[in-house]
Amino acid sequence: MEISKKFFTDILLDNDQIYFDYLYGVVESVDELASLEISKYPEAYHFRLIPSLSKYTNMLIKEIVKMHNLFSIHIEMSKSIKSSGSIIFKINLNKI
Repeated sequence: MEISKKFFTDILLDNDQIYFDYLYGVVESVDELASLEISKYPEAYHFRLIPSLSKYTNMLIKEIVKMHNLFSIHIEMSKSIKSSGSIIFKINLNKI
């Protein structure tokens, strides 16, 4: 899996690192050739996940939602997932 991070500091909080490791594991368990871009802004984390094949899209969405429900983390999903071919979601840091 290809991972790209934007606007991150050199040091991550332990909880953030554990969350990212878990997210990487969930994505790799479904599609090991996917591409994940994470951008950190003061108010939110923005994620852009591009599956290697479109057949993995629904399964990735299902597993991402299941993971966030497990941790009780609210995510905002993009509405143009099918047309853009990428899964875009964000986590508001102000609501945590």
